Order: sequence, then C-alpha cells, then structure tokens
Amino acid sequence: MIILRADFLRGVYVAAEPNAPKTGEWPPAPARLFAALVASAYAIGVDPTPLTALELPPAIQYGPAIPAPGGIHYVPAAFLEKSGRTRVDTRRPQQVGIADPVFYAWETTLDAAWLTPILDAVTYLGRAESPVRLSVAETLPEMPHHLAPDPDGEELIRVPGEHWLAELQAHYARNARLVAPYVGYSDPRRRVAPSPWGELFALRPDSGELPEAAQLGEALRAATMSHAPAAMSAILHGHDQVPHAAWITLPNVAHDHADGRVLGVGMLLPRDLSDAERTEAVWALSRVDHLQAGRRIAVRRLASHEREPAGMRRGTWSALAETWASVTPIVLERHPRRGTGPDGVSEAIADSCERWGYPRPTAVEVSPYSPLRGVPRAQVFRPRRAGCWTHALLHWDRPVRGPVLLGRDQHFGLGLCRPWSTP
Repeated sequence: MIILRADFLRGVYVAAEPNAPKTGEWPPAPARLFAALVASAYAIGVDPTPLTALELPPAIQYGPAIPAPGGIHYVPAAFLEKSGRTRVDTRRPQQVGIADPVFYAWETTLDAAWLTPILDAVTYLGRAESPVRLSVAETLPEMPHHLAPDPDGEELIRVPGEHWLAELQAHYARNARLVAPYVGYSDPRRRVAPSPWGELFALRPDSGELPEAAQLGEALRAATMSHAPAAMSAILHGHDQVPHAAWITLPNVAHDHADGRVLGVGMLLPRDLSDAERTEAVWALSRVDHLQAGRRIAVRRLASHEREPAGMRRGTWSALAETWASVTPIVLERHPRRGTGPDGVSEAIADSCERWGYPRPTAVEVSPYSPLRGVPRAQVFRPRRAGCWTHALLHWDRPVRGPVLLGRDQHFGLGLCRPWSTP
C-alpha cells in the first residue's frame, strides 16, 4: 500500500468541479492529485512512468472543511480587451477552515524514495492560492470522513483511470482539456444494502388511479408482451424461476401538494441483465401506445423537451435511506400465525424483506395508512388475488438502496416503497 498525505498550509483549498465552476471540490479529487504529480515529475526532469501504479481509485480519508465564496480577483485590462469581455467573474469557490490532512491510500506499491522529490516539488493543489505539502505516510490514521470506491456509491469523484498518464500526455501535446472519469464512492463504515432492482423505463398514461396499481401493472405487462418476439425472454413473462421485470405505477406523492394521481407506469428491470435481455425488454416496451385495464388508456414516452416529473425519475425510487414507507400496500406472502396480531404481520413483512434480497428490518410498523402524503388507505387497493395487505413503515439499521418492492404482488406494482423521514 502507498499512502500520500496532503497538508493545506493556509487551511484553504481553492478548486471547482470541472463541470460545475461555481461548485467547490472537497475532498480534492485523486485525479487532480495525480495530474499534479505528473506535472511535478516533468518539472524536475523525472520520468513519470512509475506513476502508472496509481492509475486506480484510492481510498480517501479527510477532515471537515467549510465551503466559502472566493474573494474578488482582478484581471489585467489587456485581458479584457483581448477577450472582448467587459468583465470576468473571478469569484472562485473555496474550502476554508481545513485543519486536518487529507490521506489517499492505494492498494499498490511505489518506491517512496523515488516519489519523495516529486512530492516535494508540488507546491499547491487546485489553484495557487491553496499551497500544500505532500508526503508519504507510513500509516493511515483514523479520520472523521472515509470514502472508498463503491460501484453503488452516491458520491462521484474524479480518479486517475487506466492509461491515465498516457491520456494526460496526449492531451497536453494537443493543448486539449481532459476531464477524468468519475467513480462512485461511499463511506465503508456505513454499510449500504443494494437493491435487487436496476433500470426503470417509464411511460406517461393519460389516466389512472393509484388504487388500481395492480391492474395497471398487469395491463402494462400484457401490452409489452404483445410486442415481444415469439421466443420472448422470461425477463418479461416471469414464468421461469429467474429474476424478471416488475410493472409498477408511479404516483404523485410525498410532498405538500401531492394528490396521489398516477404520473407514470413503468418497467423495472432486475440487476445484472445481459445486453440482449435488456434490449429485448426495452424494445418491446417502446412499442406500447395503450393499455387495456377495463378501459383503453393511452400511454406515451415523454418528449425530449418535457420536464420529467419527480415521481417518474428512477432517482426518486433508488435513493439511499434507513426508513422506507409503502406507497402501495404490501401483500403478505403468508398468513401471520393465528393470534399474533400486528406483530405477526410485521414479522411476515420482515421475512419478505429477506426473501427479496434486502436486510431484515429492525422494526416494521403496520397501519391501514401510509405516512406519505397523497397515498390512499390500504383497503381501497385491489390486489390480484384475495389475501392480506397493509401499509407499512420499515426501519433498518443501515442505509438501504432503492428501489424497494416487497410482498406477493411486487412484480405488479404493490409493495412499492419510498424513502421517508420524520417531518
């Protein structure tokens, strides 16, 4: 392992996200550090090739920083004349109050004696207003913040990817700008349970009520299957014992003006599909223009210029949360033991969580009503078969990644949950 330490000598770091110039970067991206090392190596006449050992995402540990607007910087009048501009916005975002070093740990080896002169030659990170001292650390101390590479991580950070040194050299020769690849990061101390569900593809219906979610799900499945090839995949029909699509209803809920109306109907695909399975499913759904759910319901894809409602966005349902509330009621997969009452219902729902790939919740609160605004009471819904169904509030001891779907009718839109927080 090689561990690099960055001490900000003035307690200030001035740098912006490459694609968001008014957004400050913190912690400093490993890609920025890597580029600084390459530039330093060339400056002191050292071949930077051994730095390719760092062409992978490191773990990062760091302390707090306070975002602050940058001060006003003045530019020469000659620059304005040459550029044709009348003014230049030079307020640069910065992080201040930095008291702790930042550590980067790579699971690789690199000769510390070779690296030390390169580190010594780096005088700042970001802009010149943020002087830095780089060094090799022997150990990785415990810091307030931890980040580690995670494919499901919410935090996106620029890293030196494979062949990054060669990319930097090529772009430098062409005087071209290069933006490093982004990789997901998360705090390894906060264990995140992933969802078994992957991509969501949604259509906009011209009518529909949330209590008929199961019927809309059945209708969307039937319509999609009608356009699938004759030898269609089990991903769509779900008759074989393989992970298959869920057909869900996407409502307008969980905000002050929520009215529960149906915003969309969607196909939610399981994770880890092959390209062929995904292509087949998406192609068949794209051919659907109406549903038959006791009546004809026209559906369409949103046009490119249309604003996508929050309730139709996958991010709304795939968030990270420790508490989730049902939007459509959960249909129990087994009857609770006689005489157990609400505790038996809660236990049955907890069992369903484990069966479908989620951690077992620490608590399950059952009720005829959802705590989410705009959601109808459980008994006005119509599951596909007789049984027991209820709304529920599920509590986990660690963050759970959505989408969250539970219960017997989860593949037809019941048991759909959404993150919930105490008002």
